[in-house]
This record gives sequence, structure tokens and C-alpha cells, in this order.
Amino acid sequence: MYKSNTGDHIVKLTNMEKVNLAVDQDVYDLLDTEYVEQNLADADVYITFSCVKSENWKDDTWIGEDGTISYVIKLPYTKVKRMKKENIRKLMLTKALERLRQVA
Repeated sequence: MYKSNTGDHIVKLTNMEKVNLAVDQDVYDLLDTEYVEQNLADADVYITFSCVKSENWKDDTWIGEDGTISYVIKLPYTKVKRMKKENIRKLMLTKALERLRQVA
């Protein structure tokens, strides 16, 4: 696992996990990648959720050399800061499912 704490941001990337994070440190513990990964276990995609104060991160999609689709899904930072963890889990899963339906 690669976990970098660069100032206010945390980036958690692994080669094993299908769901990763690029988030501000103050929301890191609110996000649950395992919940999303368990609910999308059959999907052959990689998802990185971004939740940062910066507007530089945006939704993105690409296909890797191995043919695997990767998504960056931006979560609304100020909304996430005010939400309960259970509601954030639902938001993450909903956004991932919406994204998967867009390309289906």
C-alpha cells in the first residue's frame, strides 16, 4: 500500500484494492472504501474517490493498458464534512453505481 500524507492531503493507493482515496486529511476517517468494494465485488473496475477542498480534482475515466476501466469520482467536500459516516458510505456507493451505469 502507498499512503502519502502531503500536507493536508492523504493519498491511499494499493495494487490489491479496487477502491482508493485521494482526500484531505480531515475527511479521511469518514470514508469507507471497504464498504464500496464489498458492494461492487463483481465489477472489474478501479475507483479512486477524491474529496478535497481544491477544485483541481474532477471526475475522470480512462482505460488502462490491461483493459481495466478506472474512475476518479469527486465527492463534495463541504457536504461530506457535515455528513454521518453511514450516509457517506451510501453516497459513495450511489456515485459509483451511477458512474458504472453511465458507461454500461
